[in-house]
This record gives sequence, C-alpha cells and structure tokens, in this order.
Amino acid sequence: MQNTSLARKAGIIGMTGAVLWIISVVMQYGFGMGEGNPLHNALHEVIALTALISINVGFLGLIWGGAFRGWFGTLAVGVHVLAYTLIVLAGIAALLLGDAAGPLLLLFPIGGALEGVAQMLIAVAALATARWEGWQRWMPLLYSIYGILAVGLPLVLGVTPDGPGMSIEIGQGVWWFLVALAVYTAQAQVAAPQPSAVGQV
Repeated sequence: MQNTSLARKAGIIGMTGAVLWIISVVMQYGFGMGEGNPLHNALHEVIALTALISINVGFLGLIWGGAFRGWFGTLAVGVHVLAYTLIVLAGIAALLLGDAAGPLLLLFPIGGALEGVAQMLIAVAALATARWEGWQRWMPLLYSIYGILAVGLPLVLGVTPDGPGMSIEIGQGVWWFLVALAVYTAQAQVAAPQPSAVGQV
C-alpha cells in the first residue's frame, strides 16, 4: 500500500533515528557511557532504543513509499522490522529488569539472526523488484551489502566476537540515514506536480 505522506514522515523519523544512533555510539565508545554509572547507562540505552524504533519507522517507509514491486520486498522489509522490534524489546527488558529479564534477553540473538536474513532478502528485493528510479533505488541494496560484509560476516567468522566496534556502528547509522533519506526524497519526487497529459496526443 503506497502512501506518499506517510512515507515522507517515515523518512524524517528514520533520519532522526539514524542521527540518534550515531550519537549513542559516540556516547558509548567515545565517552564510556553505558558502562558502570547506572544513570549514564540508562540515558545511553534510552537514546539507543529510541534510535532503533525510529529507524524501524524509516524502513517501514520503504513499504509505504512503494520502493519494491510485489510482495517480496514487503516481506523483506517486514522481516527487517521484526528483527529490530525483537532487539528493542530485549533492550527494554534489560533496561527495566536487568539480569531478571532472563529468557527475554534471548530476543537479542534471535533479532540479530533475523537481521542477517532480512539484509539478504532486502538485497534480493532491491535487485529483482526495485521500483524507484535514480540513486534512491540503490540505497536498500548498498545498506544490505554493508550490513552483510561489515557486520554479519565478520561476526559469523569470529573476527568481531564482541561486536562490530565504533566505526562500523557509525557506518550503520550513516547507511540507515541514507535509506531514510531515499525514502523521503523519492516521495518528494512522487509528490511533485507532473505536467498535465490533457490535450497531448
């Protein structure tokens, strides 16, 4: 279902989320927030979780903006949104319950695994069913390639067992921003008034 107004709003929210994510990464790695001080940890977690929720909305903009033809692209984006929803739920449980969150913390690895699957599905959808024109059509594909090569593959190979690190996580934020920017600008093009075909042969 294409909804230009909703997609543009999603693009703005997604870009905001990407900026918040980069801020949260700098807070964690640059200033050590999220480690030790409970207040700092809570502040960092709230910003990071708000970022992920907003980024999820940005990806929903791919559906609302009609980035893909057919159902496959919708499925791919849906899996991506589900993955980050599980990660957010686990993060909220950890923030509110700490170690008492118990089994809910399993949502972290489940969401991470689904994220890898979603990136592959989005890459296929971008190659096979992309609907947008211009640079915007390539952003979901390039984001997925980045996620697979810079985040997923090193983790599977054991190169980054403790996580991707500051530069890679900032890179994720940059690509999330570019996907959301593509959502917004593609809709701006769609929303622009087109020359009337009345009277044309």
